Amino acid sequence: MATRSTSSASGGRSTAKNQIIEMLKADHKKAKKAFKDFEKMDVEEDGESAEALVSQTLAELEIHTTLEEQVFYPAARSALKEEDLIDEAEVEHMTAKVLIEQLKSMSADDEKFAATFKVLGEYIDHHVKEEENEMFKQITKPGVDWDSVLQEMQTQRVQLFEEKGLPPEEDEAAAKTTRSSSRSSAGRSSSSQAESRPQASSKSSKGRSSSSEKD
Repeated sequence: MATRSTSSASGGRSTAKNQIIEMLKADHKKAKKAFKDFEKMDVEEDGESAEALVSQTLAELEIHTTLEEQVFYPAARSALKEEDLIDEAEVEHMTAKVLIEQLKSMSADDEKFAATFKVLGEYIDHHVKEEENEMFKQITKPGVDWDSVLQEMQTQRVQLFEEKGLPPEEDEAAAKTTRSSSRSSAGRSSSSQAESRPQASSKSSKGRSSSSEKD
């Protein structure tokens, strides 16, 4: 019994760790897309849209780095084979923050607005590669309560989204679920109507046939 309990707990910690990594990877993917979308923009022609994209991206990056620095990195440090990876990541965050602060005081009219955001994208891209290709793969040592880490990250994430004035992520997921449910219901309704029509037609046909026989 004791062995099964330990194994179950270990499996739970492993699952929580994977969920944390997937959460961080999803943030990475979203940031990469934002930088690619920016490259396709004409900042001079549509400065307002460019500023909106940059503003949201900066807010999301700040949330991501805060969660890593305050919750994830301290936990991951004890589970890593090479603790230096955390030190390097924190230094990379410091560099990114300098650019983030510069961008927060700039507008699309600034000469180096686009260049600064692109350089930030290059820093983030390098940082992401090191995390995903090295750090995440080396988090193998036991002893970390990943369930607690996951819970703390999720709680802080919600709070940070509120502080930044960003819409809750749950709203987007709920909207998708609602749309999916609506499509499913519509499909079932359409199918039901389609099934009922042939039956009515069949009854009508039988009625005409009986009438014909009586004549």
